[in-house]
Amino acid sequence: PLIRRYAPPSPQGVKALAPGQATKIDFQILLPRRLDKPFPSGYNTKKESADRLFANFSHRLRERNFVMEPKTKQYLLVTVVGVTLFAALLRLSAVLAFAAELVDLVLPILAGGILALFINVPMSGLEKRLNRLFRRARKQPSDKAIHLLSFFITLLGVVLVLMLALTLLIPELVQSFHSLYLQIEANIPRWTAYLSAQNADTGWLMSWLEGINWEQLLHKITASIDTLLVNAVSAVSATVNVAVTASFALIISIYMSLGSESLCRHARTLVCAYLKPTHAAWLLKFCRLFRQSFANFLTGQCSEAVILGVLMTLAFSVFRIPYGSLVGMLTAICAIIPYVGALISCVVSVFLVLLVDPVLAVRCLIVYLAVQFIENQFIYPRVVGKSVGLSPLYTLVAAMIGGELFGIIGIIFFIPLTAVILELVKEDACRRLRAKEEQQ
Repeated sequence: PLIRRYAPPSPQGVKALAPGQATKIDFQILLPRRLDKPFPSGYNTKKESADRLFANFSHRLRERNFVMEPKTKQYLLVTVVGVTLFAALLRLSAVLAFAAELVDLVLPILAGGILALFINVPMSGLEKRLNRLFRRARKQPSDKAIHLLSFFITLLGVVLVLMLALTLLIPELVQSFHSLYLQIEANIPRWTAYLSAQNADTGWLMSWLEGINWEQLLHKITASIDTLLVNAVSAVSATVNVAVTASFALIISIYMSLGSESLCRHARTLVCAYLKPTHAAWLLKFCRLFRQSFANFLTGQCSEAVILGVLMTLAFSVFRIPYGSLVGMLTAICAIIPYVGALISCVVSVFLVLLVDPVLAVRCLIVYLAVQFIENQFIYPRVVGKSVGLSPLYTLVAAMIGGELFGIIGIIFFIPLTAVILELVKEDACRRLRAKEEQQ
């Protein structure tokens, strides 16, 4: 402000002089003009006024000299990022070890957040329907009460589904193992008779047993006991660690589900406070689209899993293939995972039927593939494809990339993520085309 107010538009101005010379000349130009003005009431002499003016002007000049240009900031940022990446590549093993420790540290929070995201889908639907239901009532409950009621109904529904699945699966599994035991017991005489009819020579077996040094074998077994104990302790420790992580994740997911509105509000406040308005708006839009796309995907996938499980049970019953209800329940559970779930349930189903009869196993494979083909061609595109808005090609590519990177969780999350990315790309392309048409 001092320079703009008192500096003359002559070649003696600040811009025409070197930075070190500008302070002296500007002060020589400005000080007489400033001192000609009436003194403020707080100053007693011209010297005090001059010292005050010089200090103020020096402070302003330092602020002006140290303002960094935008391009300089970009160059400095690129340099810092490049040096950091180069140092990380030089110590890649240490960086990976630190990343693994960091992931282990935040794993309960991540698992709890993922579980809360799954719980939030039916919970949000129930909350909307409860709001519509209580809107007609004379005394409407508060939003917090409706939120708690929808959470408890969702939790009760999950518990009932798990109990139903266990009620159907456990008796079928027990019956399957019992029938397998009976078949093995019934076939042992036939296998023994077959070996006796082949006149198998067992002399090599007796000579091999006589050549074993039992003392040396016992010494090796006693020496490997320590390793066995260490492995057993490691297995128990890993099991306890998984149980503790799962417990913390469940508790965190409950707190996140109950306080989802406050968490969203706090996250929105932080994003708007620390990011530019355009970046904050884009990030909030991305999160909103992902939440909607994931909710549609999970709803469609669960509906498709129930339909496929019912079709498998009916098909196995019509073609008189055993384990119809077990295969139907297993298919419904595994079908939540796109593509991979169907393969897992198919392999398990064929294996179970193979233990009963090899001919029925071939029939089971044909029936399963036929039902799966009908479901993929006529049901899946209408139930899941429309809900997410992805073509089968994009869905397959997203599932392949997500499964390769993060396993089953990647398969589930990369399909709605791909749908969101394609939606944003379409909007940006339409905006750019519209801008080009307006310029023409």
